Amino acid sequence: MIKNKRNRINANFRQLVREQGDRIYNLALMKCGQVTLAEDICQETFMRVYKGLENFRSESQLNTWVYRIALNVCHTTIAKEVRREQHVILSPVGKEFEVLDESSNVQDLFIEQSRNQMIREAIAGLPGSQSDAITLYYLQEFQYTEVAEIMDIPINTLKSHLRRAKQKLSEMIKEVEL
Repeated sequence: MIKNKRNRINANFRQLVREQGDRIYNLALMKCGQVTLAEDICQETFMRVYKGLENFRSESQLNTWVYRIALNVCHTTIAKEVRREQHVILSPVGKEFEVLDESSNVQDLFIEQSRNQMIREAIAGLPGSQSDAITLYYLQEFQYTEVAEIMDIPINTLKSHLRRAKQKLSEMIKEVEL
């Protein structure tokens, strides 16, 4: 009977990773901006999910629970990374190259990448709760109720975080454009 329960948990976990793996990775990448760190966050998230799956009480949706874990792992990992970087002298990083389509306009691609990088940096510069709210609602496309549940806050507080975040982002972008 115990083996049967473990097999069921393993099957549920595999399905969960297939269904949510890319979304958790994208969330982590949006929050930290580094591929390897996002991969580490994703791996740590699913390790914690696997360990806790047996005790999941179904008080919330499984996906909401997974996202809450992912968000917590993002926060702790990024905080550790910031502390680590404060003690390490940064060395130059190798450049990344990507193959361009012959029909693509290099200038347009550069402008688009620069704009996206500016927005990512602006979102990362927001206070944690505002950054989380923007990321989950606009970039991960969760509903208000889901984001509020993931962040464990009332919906009106979420709306307030979103409103303040949009105001700050607007101010940041106007400053850059000047």
